[in-house]
Amino acid sequence: MEELRNKDSKTRENSLRTLQALFSQKYLSDHVSNRIENLTEQLIISLRKGNESEGKLAATVTSLFLTQLGQPDDELFIKFRDAILPTLRDETKSPSIRKNYARAIGIICFIASEEISSTMELMKILETVFSQSYLSSDRTSPILTHEIQELSTAALASWCLLASTLPNNLAHDLIRTYLPEKIPGLIDSNDADLRNQAGETIAVLYEIARDIQSIFAEPPESLLITLEKKANESAKYRGKKEKRLQRATFREIYHSFEEGTSPEFDVKFGRETLEISSWTNRLYYNTFSNLLATGMNVHLKENGFLRSVFNLDDLEIDDAQQSKGNRFDRQLANKAAFKVRTQALNKIRANKTIRSQYED
Repeated sequence: MEELRNKDSKTRENSLRTLQALFSQKYLSDHVSNRIENLTEQLIISLRKGNESEGKLAATVTSLFLTQLGQPDDELFIKFRDAILPTLRDETKSPSIRKNYARAIGIICFIASEEISSTMELMKILETVFSQSYLSSDRTSPILTHEIQELSTAALASWCLLASTLPNNLAHDLIRTYLPEKIPGLIDSNDADLRNQAGETIAVLYEIARDIQSIFAEPPESLLITLEKKANESAKYRGKKEKRLQRATFREIYHSFEEGTSPEFDVKFGRETLEISSWTNRLYYNTFSNLLATGMNVHLKENGFLRSVFNLDDLEIDDAQQSKGNRFDRQLANKAAFKVRTQALNKIRANKTIRSQYED
């Protein structure tokens, strides 16, 4: 940590790489909790420098830092938000660093923000980033560089993550606004990753729509036709790997509408098994496994926050870690932000009390 203060950028970057390895591979909540102020100060400095290599590393380490803490903290969220957004919104900055910042701010908000208004405000900012990939008025995809499309994909992924935390009334409004045309239009993007992310976002939103019994819970026939087309596309100008991934992704999405199925797979860690059986749960798993990489299983076993996200019981974690999970539960209850939308768990984590100003 002391090397984060070094004037030499390479030394700071090496320090960030060390922290990235430590925070992803080990659960160090107590050590991190005792150094919140110092770590926050140094990470904010690295985020604001705008140096691409250091900034990208700092964004990842900040996401890991919040995952280690695993508790709501609006003050901390605001500090990191204010350090990240200027770069994220600056179109003169490299799309690569903006992409990392877009992914980081979604995770930071998901963990630390208690205010629904802050989440909604951030989602609007993220939309301004990926909206440049919306279909034009003549229903054609805009011509964008691959780097900009990667940025759009990252922003959409964070937007989807935050959309999953909204209370019923706001989720209903979101579905009404974005499902008819905006998000489905991204399926026709020229970029494979953006197409697939759009498809998965649609699956998550419709899963939420069904869960809250929205009148928009049934997809229009035109969308089903598009999904089926993408599930069977064999265009010669697309690479074999790209076509294989797209067909697998959209076939699963299409079947979830036609047959009422959901993604299902098990993750074994130690003596336990995590059952993924919904689009929302898969979204959470992919988000944190991409961040934690090979350390995911360690955190599933020891990190109270992550266990709370996946509704794992608390039998194998100590009281301090269980407390962190409970604090996260309270955060989610305050914003009616979370439920594991899964048949396997019989939706036992239903939305809880919404603050009066957000009640229907």
